[in-house]
Amino acid sequence: MSGAFTFAPDLLSEDCLTALPGVRLSRLSAADAGPMAAGLNDLDVARNLIAVPHPYGEEDAAVFLKGPAASPEMLCAALKVDGAFAGCVAIDATSGPPELGYWLAKPHWGRGVMSAAARALVDFAFAATDLDRIVSGHFVDNAASAAVLKKLGFKPSGLIETRSRARAEPVRLVAMTLERETWAAARSSIATARLVMRTPTLGDVDDMAALATEAGLPLTTAATPEIRRRDDARSFVTAEARRSYPDEASFCMRLRESGGLVGGIGWRRTSPDELELGYWLGADHRGVGLAAEAARAALDAAFEATGVASIKACCRVTNSASRGVLERCGFQWAGAGHMRAQGSGGPAPVDRFRVDRDVFYSLKAWGAAAPGAA
Repeated sequence: MSGAFTFAPDLLSEDCLTALPGVRLSRLSAADAGPMAAGLNDLDVARNLIAVPHPYGEEDAAVFLKGPAASPEMLCAALKVDGAFAGCVAIDATSGPPELGYWLAKPHWGRGVMSAAARALVDFAFAATDLDRIVSGHFVDNAASAAVLKKLGFKPSGLIETRSRARAEPVRLVAMTLERETWAAARSSIATARLVMRTPTLGDVDDMAALATEAGLPLTTAATPEIRRRDDARSFVTAEARRSYPDEASFCMRLRESGGLVGGIGWRRTSPDELELGYWLGADHRGVGLAAEAARAALDAAFEATGVASIKACCRVTNSASRGVLERCGFQWAGAGHMRAQGSGGPAPVDRFRVDRDVFYSLKAWGAAAPGAA
């Protein structure tokens, strides 16, 4: 993979969200040269980087933006805080294994901004590409960067003598590596008696497309992705990788025993105190309670992770199977309406449902205490 890995040009066509409100990753532009130069001209920032000289001017930033940052072998994002440029996060494969690098302007230090931004880019890169590992490193006297990489799951792989252009002296660097397997083991997941639900990656694309085209998606809510071919599945995975857990989450549903894909489930925040649940299940897997099993577990995870007061869902009025799933999970009918549902070609009549936190946990406690619940 050395020097040969390239990134799709549209990966940063939309912003990547992070776990911190107001912090996101955006496509770099020529307008970023000024604030980039201002941030990197601070010696306290530049001294922790290998290739950045000191002083650093706007001309240096312009050269970087037109050259390395524009290369298909580098995935480089502007780190924005409340809409203002605050630094960069990148994965660079121009001269070796894909390497994570980052810097943050000093006014934003100590607030968890870099941890959130680096996490977002690493998660996005592993989910939306087929990278098998990412390398990185930190100078031995840079405790803050060491903490960021440790949180991400990077493991030390050696000690290297290198140079910092800003320091103009040799520096020892702790080399670190994050393997895909390590990342995958730590990513968000939900498990039930028969299912394992994990956030989707490109490795799920073929199975998603096959399930959608061969079996159809007859058991769905209205908040369901439109997947008709492989390109749709790939676009869905990339889009979901840009979202921020726990406000938005998406999971592939696979059988514990066989690993076979049976559907998908997820949620998104629609207001400060409410989420919307969506799910789909392949036709060959209906009638055995998998949708209800997945929905109960997802509701539990969503309430726990977000603290919202209620979760809503809706299904087409003709979809009695999906209505039954929602009712078995404690949802109550909340009115009728219209919305664009998959395959409808336009607005379709839907039934709307809602379950409150207190109701859901009361039903959960009652079910656990019922005879034979075990």
